[in-house]
Amino acid sequence: MSEVYSRIPKKEIENRIQKLSTKLHENNLDAALLLSIQEIYYYSGVGLNGAVYVTSDGNATYLVKRNLELAKAYSPLDDIREYGRQSALFQNLKAEDDSRIGVEEDIVSYSFLSYLKTKASPSELVDASNIFRTIRSIKSKFEVQQIETAAGIIDEMMTYCTEVATPDMTEIDLVSRLDSWLLEHNHAGNITTRGFNTGMLHYSYVVSSDTSSLNSFFTPVSGQGLSLKYPYGPTRRKLGRNKPFIVDACGNCNGYVSDTTRTFVCGTFDSQHLEYLAALTEIKEYLSKELVSGRNLGVLFSDVWKLANELEVAEMFMGEPNNHVAFIGHGVGLELDEPPILYARGPDLEAGHIIACEPKLVIPTQLVLGIEDTFHITSSKPEILTHATEYFEI
Repeated sequence: MSEVYSRIPKKEIENRIQKLSTKLHENNLDAALLLSIQEIYYYSGVGLNGAVYVTSDGNATYLVKRNLELAKAYSPLDDIREYGRQSALFQNLKAEDDSRIGVEEDIVSYSFLSYLKTKASPSELVDASNIFRTIRSIKSKFEVQQIETAAGIIDEMMTYCTEVATPDMTEIDLVSRLDSWLLEHNHAGNITTRGFNTGMLHYSYVVSSDTSSLNSFFTPVSGQGLSLKYPYGPTRRKLGRNKPFIVDACGNCNGYVSDTTRTFVCGTFDSQHLEYLAALTEIKEYLSKELVSGRNLGVLFSDVWKLANELEVAEMFMGEPNNHVAFIGHGVGLELDEPPILYARGPDLEAGHIIACEPKLVIPTQLVLGIEDTFHITSSKPEILTHATEYFEI
């Protein structure tokens, strides 16, 4: 089979399995049954439907529903088999009776989970979602490199945007050009999200000031979209002249996601826009100093809001009054919405976290401005993985 994919290094997979087995021990779990594509990919190196089963003593089995040969060609795991009959899943895995097995209760469907529990008996299936997500929230050097590469693709795309955007272009037309450019320049495609009823319709979201509706989906400014089934994202309205618009874009390198927002205008920013952009830049600079290992995100959330008040932009910061979103940043990795979250009850940062912080200013249907960057947390100052200019005049 020809090499058409970039492999996850064997040592990387081995280290992940070891970390998981240690966490299973610490939480009195005998094994983990991993069913989501993101967890399957994380522990096997190949995102094929099936299951990865990891025991507390570090053994890992990959059961594959289709294309077993692909899994064997690219996964470094030794024990890779056909998934077989669903009803015989636990017999095939040779799960010991009375085992406590961790599963992803936050995203596995209720009906499937109920079925699995009947087949696992007398073993017990327990929710270990937080364990799995916490492990993935600490990135290795390899993972940081993937996300940095993803961010670099978006940096280049932002420059490309200045070459193609015109006042008479619609938001969706610009999105189609940007997404096409991304795929032609090594973007890996699909952006995975965790939340229920969430998903990415495009890799790059374009929202103009005229269509800047509030958080109808999962972000401070979502746009109005193309239909009432999906009332978010770009529309068929024109960008217009001298009206700011944002491009909120996710990079993807080998499944690893970055997140960047930049503000553009076809023409020039007026003096008020520049004052607001200066405020957002000051918030970014503050975050660039404060996002260090040990910093409590709940306290930082409050401190950023204090800064927004001092800069006199609080009324439009992260939404309009009484409709602000409850976060300022979120982790990224194999999913767009990973822990940690920069919100009122956020945890302490740890070295290895990667978090996208997205200060935005919104006046619905009148103005949208935003700067979002992806930060790698270290024991000293954070490493900024996104390097595009904060805003552009075209």
